[in-house]
Amino acid sequence: MSKTVGYAVVGLGVGKAHARAAAKAKGCRLVAVCDIVKSKADDMAAELNCEAIYDYDELLKRSDIDVVSICTPSGMHSDMIVKAAEAGKHVLVEKPLDITLEKIDAAIEACRKHNVKLGAIFQNRLNPASQAIKEAITTGALGRTYLANVQVKWWRTQEYYEKDGGWRGTWAMDGGGSLMNQSVHTIDLLQWFMGPVKSVFAFTDIFAHDIETEDAAVAVVRFESGAIGSIIGTTAAYPGLDTTVQIHGENGTIYMTDAKIQRWAIRGPREKEVEAEMIARFAGKGDAASADPSGIATTGHAGQVQDMVNAILEDRDPVIVGSEARHAVEIILAIYESARTGKEVFLKK
Repeated sequence: MSKTVGYAVVGLGVGKAHARAAAKAKGCRLVAVCDIVKSKADDMAAELNCEAIYDYDELLKRSDIDVVSICTPSGMHSDMIVKAAEAGKHVLVEKPLDITLEKIDAAIEACRKHNVKLGAIFQNRLNPASQAIKEAITTGALGRTYLANVQVKWWRTQEYYEKDGGWRGTWAMDGGGSLMNQSVHTIDLLQWFMGPVKSVFAFTDIFAHDIETEDAAVAVVRFESGAIGSIIGTTAAYPGLDTTVQIHGENGTIYMTDAKIQRWAIRGPREKEVEAEMIARFAGKGDAASADPSGIATTGHAGQVQDMVNAILEDRDPVIVGSEARHAVEIILAIYESARTGKEVFLKK
């Protein structure tokens, strides 16, 4: 392996963030960008001084490409991962890894078989506030955690679902609606903080859009630890509200809104002082994506692209591997099953 990793990006929606990150990453050379819409590829290639390619199979033939970021519609991910693995390319893939567990498992197995790395985008785990919450739970500062609530109360227009070929809000390409596309990041955080989910009971419905999939969902969650929680995910909350994570343990409460710490009430001799310090420390700009998908923060994407480059150069796993990205999809699919059947659904161990 050369000391410079050859990088390519396919799918130039959110893939623009991947391409710009790869162009700036240390130890990396952005070789090409790829999109079936030629103008998208041409414009991005001109901006970043790389090649424009319009056919994914042709991209995979390039010997100077070591890793591919896959940023296409969700239902295409696994097939494209398998092709990349067969071509000997490492892969960083946008969320979700795919929309069925069978396809996710096929992608993971293909990368294992061909000895290539598979990284997954869940950039919210890299937010400083998320890291601080994870540390507080892992080190026992919160004590036994027993209750967790997350909500993603966003707004999307009908136009959002109809543009780019209308793949969003379809079962075939999006795999779901407000949960699988928008809330998947926060559901990943929930299980990362609280541990494996044992069961879910849920309701989903369509209220504000002409789409196949849900634009609102509510689920009650039981964790393997015995803790309980809830998930609310919607794209029907006009004009677009916040994303919140609330964790309660025997020693206190942590409350995060849009990647900013709002409460850090943990018992101790300096409780008020520590809370003020944590709020001040993690009072960043947060995420402006509640009403506008273009407002999704991409700083985490840049970190994961750099990590993927480093993982290749150092021959280690990327920070979030494919098997980790499976968990959130499994939870969401269980929620959909519960909503269909009206029954509590238990996740397989």
